[in-house]
Amino acid sequence: MKIAVVESSNQKTSSIFEPGFVATYENEGGEWKVMNRFENKVCNAKGIAAVRMAVADIIKQLDDVKIVVASEIPGIAFGIFETAGFEIFLVKNCALDVLDSVKKEMLEVIEEQQEKPCKFDIVQFLEPGMYKGDFCLNMEEILSKNPQLTSKKILIPYLKNGEFNRLDVICSHVPKWFDKDFGVLGLEYETVNVLPTKKTVRIVHVQAL
Repeated sequence: MKIAVVESSNQKTSSIFEPGFVATYENEGGEWKVMNRFENKVCNAKGIAAVRMAVADIIKQLDDVKIVVASEIPGIAFGIFETAGFEIFLVKNCALDVLDSVKKEMLEVIEEQQEKPCKFDIVQFLEPGMYKGDFCLNMEEILSKNPQLTSKKILIPYLKNGEFNRLDVICSHVPKWFDKDFGVLGLEYETVNVLPTKKTVRIVHVQAL
């Protein structure tokens, strides 16, 4: 994990508007090491436009770093970092003394985000078919707009509801989990259309004998 720190010459966190440096720290073998360090020029910026440019230049130099620690990042500077996707920590202390706690807090945030169920509404992607209860959806379109999802996360909640008679899924391939999970769900499928780059898989409920 890389963490950027706005710091003074004696490595204490400082305000983004005070003379000093911006250092990037990375933990290697349990020890924090300075990977990059450059002058903080925001303190010399006069006017909103100049501040914007100076903060943007810092963000550019930080490259892939998305965590910044300082004693103070007021006003417009805070907004620019936030818009750029930074996690911001305001702490008054020696830089090396706060890095472990910042890392721990970030890992907890990441863990909480991973545990949260993904909110996805499949209804907006369903196209009605010819008969009532028939629907069609384009799996490739959904995945392109929601790259964090999988076909299983997209379909399982809807398939469990059972509120369809027939569901045609346009996809590049038949997901492997269909064969494993459909029996439990009381479903079956067949491929009804095959094109060079896509196919249509029809999902229906298993009819009771």
